[in-house]
Amino acid sequence: MQSVNDRFTLLDENRRADTIENGYFVFTLMPTLHCPYNCKHCYLSKEQRADKSVMSLDDLRTVCRKVHAFFEEQQLAQRTIIAYNYGGEPTAAGPQYFEDYVQVMADEFPASAGYHVRHVMLTSMLGVDLDVWEPLWKKYCNGYVQTSYDGDMRSGNYVRKWELKVTEAIRRGLKVGTISVVNSDLLAQGPRATLDKLRTLGVQESGWLPFMLNEQNDVPGKYDSLAPTMRAFNDFMIEMLDYWYDLQERGIRAPAIGEAHFAVDKIKGHAMGNMAGQTLFLLPNGDLVLPNYRDGWKEYLHSFGNILEPGVTFRDILCSRERLVYLRRQMRRNDNPECTTCEFRNACLLEFAKPNKPDDECFGAKRFVAHAIYRNGIDPRLSGPVQLY
Repeated sequence: MQSVNDRFTLLDENRRADTIENGYFVFTLMPTLHCPYNCKHCYLSKEQRADKSVMSLDDLRTVCRKVHAFFEEQQLAQRTIIAYNYGGEPTAAGPQYFEDYVQVMADEFPASAGYHVRHVMLTSMLGVDLDVWEPLWKKYCNGYVQTSYDGDMRSGNYVRKWELKVTEAIRRGLKVGTISVVNSDLLAQGPRATLDKLRTLGVQESGWLPFMLNEQNDVPGKYDSLAPTMRAFNDFMIEMLDYWYDLQERGIRAPAIGEAHFAVDKIKGHAMGNMAGQTLFLLPNGDLVLPNYRDGWKEYLHSFGNILEPGVTFRDILCSRERLVYLRRQMRRNDNPECTTCEFRNACLLEFAKPNKPDDECFGAKRFVAHAIYRNGIDPRLSGPVQLY
């Protein structure tokens, strides 16, 4: 009988792809979708964000056991689980829930079975009691926490409160990374001022994503006023990277630009290196999903099945027609002709396959990716992925 690994045979036997089937699982946990904020780039609906329900720990244990059963079938010696605590606002589930779910995963994914589990949390930071969360992040997340920074898009008052929280978190010895959705406010602020702001705060690494269309901003004029073109995104990222290099040459520490490291690392790999084969999002009801796109590039969460349904295994989810079609589209880069022949397709930032915008540069940010690889070829400061946790 053909194993799941046989379906994903790699051309380069010396460099296995980071896929679930190969024992590398970015397990994006969304135990609650509740969030008090109304961010313009969020793909969750107003109703989802208002829902305060939380996945039970019994259900989480059931999910973990099904994942473990799959890895046992695969007879994998090494099993990496990146437990990415997402949301919603993940701290809304409470500190006791966080500690309990970490214990559930320790029980079900023991080191004795070859597991290496790392926990990461992405939080707004607002409303977070650092007296409570600081020791938890230090104990379970190697003192690292991620937070969103999107300039003044969420209002100047929001940013001021956020800066105070980040400053206090770093003062307490936490390592902070940021995730930013590049928007019109960040463009107006400029890449140099943006990197300087994060540098001054003490942020250690940064991630940068294009602004996507979703039901939060799909009203006449709103998306276009908030979302830069990909051409503008590339310009922003290239100028930021050049400034980062300038700061490095002057001996000034600045946050790592994650996408630049990603491009340099992935260009050495193979076609499966950036095709979403390593991740699934778990919703509170047990659905396993990933971002997908309809009506062009309008983002929504696409389900591959509910793992809590009686008789449904993790293998069933991974081998479902829905997921195989999804991965095939990823590998074929959505059949975008400019993507399938692109020399940088294995390193592009096209996180999940979608049509490119007409009359614009590609969602993979080819120009920035090429520039990062070029700069690293001259001055190899980007070699190797950034990992703070």
